[in-house]
Amino acid sequence: MNNITVDVNNTHHQILDLSDDQKKLLVEKKATCPFIGAALAEGKLDVRNDRQNPLATIEDVRKLGNTGGGDLGEVLVLFANGNHSRMRDGSGGLNARVSDGLFSLEFPGSQGSHHGHSGILQGDPKELDSGRLSDEDLGRLIRRAKNGLITRSDVARFIAENVFNDKESTVLGDNAAAELGRAFLDLMGAIGLAALGILTGEADHREIQQKFTKLTGADNLVGSAGEFGLLFAFFANKPGSQEVDGEPTLAVDDLNLMFVEKKLPAGWDTWEKSRSDWVKNTISLQHAAREEYNRRKQNQ
Repeated sequence: MNNITVDVNNTHHQILDLSDDQKKLLVEKKATCPFIGAALAEGKLDVRNDRQNPLATIEDVRKLGNTGGGDLGEVLVLFANGNHSRMRDGSGGLNARVSDGLFSLEFPGSQGSHHGHSGILQGDPKELDSGRLSDEDLGRLIRRAKNGLITRSDVARFIAENVFNDKESTVLGDNAAAELGRAFLDLMGAIGLAALGILTGEADHREIQQKFTKLTGADNLVGSAGEFGLLFAFFANKPGSQEVDGEPTLAVDDLNLMFVEKKLPAGWDTWEKSRSDWVKNTISLQHAAREEYNRRKQNQ
């Protein structure tokens, strides 16, 4: 892969005035994250550079994640810097490195796009512009709901099913997974220091980002757990959120709102969203998903 660096200039920072149809196409084909996609569709995150090579600023996504209080924005920054640091260079691929302060809104085909994904918002994870809504895959998740709620363990089983059924997915063996788990816990501690402003050096942040991308790329169970962990962290403190048998849940209405209608829930900017909730839910998801995955492997 080329290691071209794109110089930051006024063009790259220029905010685009997109029509509703242009925003819809961007969210559908490129920004295939339910949170980022809904924020873009509602004009809560500025799109920069140009429509063929859309960018956003790291600071904007940090503020978005921290809206309502908390420090979930630090985790969004980790995803943005670690997984979306490359943009189009004219050759048709994401080979140009985005300069500090920006990240690419090209999610399918990016470093963060992996095999064993849910299939809900994208097709081929290595193909640019492969975003689309799959009612079938969303239905596979929603059918697990009881009384309109999907438990965290249900989501973990969904993750395991996706990874198990994708023969190109990568899952580490038990010994390697244990080592990865220890590294993951170290990473969580580092994110906490970053959120508190203790890590201020560029080298410190780069090391965290590189470790994060290495972990998620090495084990697709971890990658998917981190993504769904964001959803659980986002809704953890929503007024009226419910637990089932001591487990946090996702409401089907909220999933439809974000995945299908591309809207953020009413009052989303009033409740706290924290990186500690992301850590807790991501760890629980990846442990439960690994147990289910191993069970499927043993019974195949």
